Amino acid sequence: MQVAKVGAEETESSRSSASRLQLNGSLIISLALLLAVFLAIHIRLDAHYDFGTFYYAAHMVIDGSRHALYDRGVQSAFQIQYHRPQDMVFRNPPFALLPILPLAKLPMAVAFSLWTAVSFALLFVSLKVLQDETNVFYGNWPILLSLAFAPVLAVFLHGQFSLVVAASYSVAYALWRRGRLALGGAVLAIATIKFQLVIGFVAVLMLRRRGRELAGFACGSAVLLLISVWMVGVPSLLSYPAFVLHGDLPISELSHLANWRGFLSIVEMNHLAILIPLSIGTVLWAAWAWKDLDHGFSAATLASMLVSYHLAPQDVSLALVPFYLCVKAGILPRHRVPAFVIPVIATTMAMVIVQVPLAFLAIPLATALFWIGTEPLEKSSGAENTPSYALSSPELRPNA
Repeated sequence: MQVAKVGAEETESSRSSASRLQLNGSLIISLALLLAVFLAIHIRLDAHYDFGTFYYAAHMVIDGSRHALYDRGVQSAFQIQYHRPQDMVFRNPPFALLPILPLAKLPMAVAFSLWTAVSFALLFVSLKVLQDETNVFYGNWPILLSLAFAPVLAVFLHGQFSLVVAASYSVAYALWRRGRLALGGAVLAIATIKFQLVIGFVAVLMLRRRGRELAGFACGSAVLLLISVWMVGVPSLLSYPAFVLHGDLPISELSHLANWRGFLSIVEMNHLAILIPLSIGTVLWAAWAWKDLDHGFSAATLASMLVSYHLAPQDVSLALVPFYLCVKAGILPRHRVPAFVIPVIATTMAMVIVQVPLAFLAIPLATALFWIGTEPLEKSSGAENTPSYALSSPELRPNA
């Protein structure tokens, strides 16, 4: 009997190991082939993608114009030098250029290839952390299918920072689940590389009075602020808010924003009198939905996406985080995952191909947020009240 039990445990362990995300030869070859495809597309159409913007902004820093990083005239001069369209303006905080600075000395094609490899690593880390924390295993299928998800695909084509945000959210969740609240908050501060994607989340934390998480976030943000001051100086940094506010997107771009602002624009109701109460209500609903860590983190992430002033198509890749947490919490039953994932991938890709306004994605994001808030808390989902030492033990972690 004891031998049979041990054998059964070993079989179950081997099955679990086989179903985990693994960086094996087949995956590396697949990613290498995809990198070649992305590079070929980028070389042909690079003027339409964002990486060139980060590339010329990095040259502004290393070529002596760092104090004028947010001077529109100086940016225009560098845009001309690097053959960039005038509407492709660098709007991120200065520290966002840190990973690009070492690449700026290289030819753009080489720099883009290396950044794409880094993006693959960020996607792998995000999915690895999420699967280990949620016990949701599907082998290497998640990374392969996520590359067919239009927002993630857009991240790689544009060379964007969206996966940096997804990785910081994923690691922050893992740290909070282990009780390392301040450190998780500090990691979440990395998401301010696209600050509009984290403002709503912080608002939910404030409503929930999550002091240690907010303290960690404040410390992390302070470090990034000091780095930004060191990079461009205080006067340049003080000019940043006005630069962002007065460098708004063209009206034609609003239909691509998958948030409340984008959705209201396509239904011709984009008025502050509607947008502000709707955003406040969304944040309040997410705070109310914080029944435990899984429900709360999912709801706060979705709310932060919806109330963001700017949510580019590639930023919807952040939805990978609440997806995993909803499966873990039982909000999305495991047996329904394939029936959910395939239509989502097909629908988003079809929207891009037939050019349906991506602002309509605000509807499923809002539906998911409402769903999380109305879903009753399962007995097995007690992460909020479970001691941190228990959460760090695989044997004591609740299964989805």
